[in-house]
Amino acid sequence: MFKTLLVTGMVFAHVVQIVQAPGDRLAEGLSNVINLISFSGFLFAFGWGTALSRCRDRAGTVWARLKGPAQILLAFYLSGIAHLLLIERTGWSGTRILGVVTLTDLPGHSEFLASFFVLSLAMIGIGRWLGPLAAQPAILALGVALSALSGCVQIEAFDLPWLRILFSAPNTTYFPLAPYAMWLFLGAFYAGKPEPFGRLTLCLAALATYGFLAVAMTAERPPARFPPSTLWVVGPALFLLLYRAASMAIVRRVALPRFLTSPGRHVLIYLVASNLALFTCQTLFGHPVQGLAQATLVTAALIAAIGMAIEAVSTAMQTSRSPARAGPT
Repeated sequence: MFKTLLVTGMVFAHVVQIVQAPGDRLAEGLSNVINLISFSGFLFAFGWGTALSRCRDRAGTVWARLKGPAQILLAFYLSGIAHLLLIERTGWSGTRILGVVTLTDLPGHSEFLASFFVLSLAMIGIGRWLGPLAAQPAILALGVALSALSGCVQIEAFDLPWLRILFSAPNTTYFPLAPYAMWLFLGAFYAGKPEPFGRLTLCLAALATYGFLAVAMTAERPPARFPPSTLWVVGPALFLLLYRAASMAIVRRVALPRFLTSPGRHVLIYLVASNLALFTCQTLFGHPVQGLAQATLVTAALIAAIGMAIEAVSTAMQTSRSPARAGPT
């Protein structure tokens, strides 16, 4: 359910950014809040899921674990190349396509997929230790501190373009993993916790989010998103705790139909399919969505359509695999 909330929020933010006409401050403000939460939230969920899967001995073989990175890479290719063709309209430029294939060119609304591909590759080797290490308070504190420190440092010279996916650099619109890694560690730490948060955690999270909001509303230069400042990265702390609390409460108290939790189980399909649909819509119609109400309706329609398509494909595959009934003899 936690990932379902994140996916729904990201689809809404993309609707506002890609196909909504500018000028609606309420929708744009809500989109900015979702942008603050989304990447940190998905890293939190990734750490949570990685720690749980290893605790339950569901790691599988190396080859089986390569399936996840391969799917994320394919998702990045689909979304990134579609952005080149439909939004940037650069045509079939061999140089740009090669840049996407080699992860040296990260088109808009697709950059986060490249970061998760690199992260998922790393977890093949070190994922088994993520949960046990995050369970040690001293190691967890050190990891969070180093991650926060990396948000204060920008590396201007790179020998390899992939390093931009790992570390902050000036004049980039990527999602470097090092500053956000604190949420990976914290997700792994909370993986085995039966309650959403304690009082101390709630106070610290509220303080972090208050600090971000105070600076955002009063300073001449709000906390930077690209490259991410440490204040931007810690800003969603309270929101993420509330997301976690809400998702745990819903799962415990309400028997949700599978259709409503589908976005959390098929994250890549929803994000890529919605991107392709929105890129195509902007190419054909420009910015037809007007205001918060229409953006919400478009988001709901997209999620429902993708969900129905997934169910239809799943049903067709199950039908084709079932043994044919024996005819009368």
